[in-house]
Amino acid sequence: MNLMNTRTLAAALAGATLFGLTAQAAPTPKHKAKPAATVTVTVTNSRKADLVQLEAAGAGSTDWKKVVGPVKSGTQASAKLPQANDCRFDLRGTFDDGVSMDASGINVCADKTLNLTD
Repeated sequence: MNLMNTRTLAAALAGATLFGLTAQAAPTPKHKAKPAATVTVTVTNSRKADLVQLEAAGAGSTDWKKVVGPVKSGTQASAKLPQANDCRFDLRGTFDDGVSMDASGINVCADKTLNLTD
C-alpha cells in the first residue's frame, strides 16, 4: 500500500507540474487585465473659498469627469487622472463662493502639483 500511495502522489505531482508548464506556455491576453494607468496630482486649495469639485477632460475634449472634491480652503487632496497620451488636460475648478476657474492644456506629467489661488 505504501508503494501505491507513493506512485499516486508521484503521478499527482507530475500532473500538477505538467499543468503548471501548460499554463505558463499559454499566451496571456494583453491590455485586458491591466487597469487604466493614472497620474496622481496633488491639489492644494490656497483660495479663501472651499473647492466644491475639480473636473478634468483630455485637452480639447468636452468629456468632463470629476477627479476630486470637495477640498477645504488651506488643505490638499490627491486627484487621479487617467493618463492621456500627451499628459495634457483641461481643468475646471468650482468653488463654494460661486467662482469657477479653468486652465487649458496643463501637462500633469511634467508637474504633478496644482495650486489653486485667489
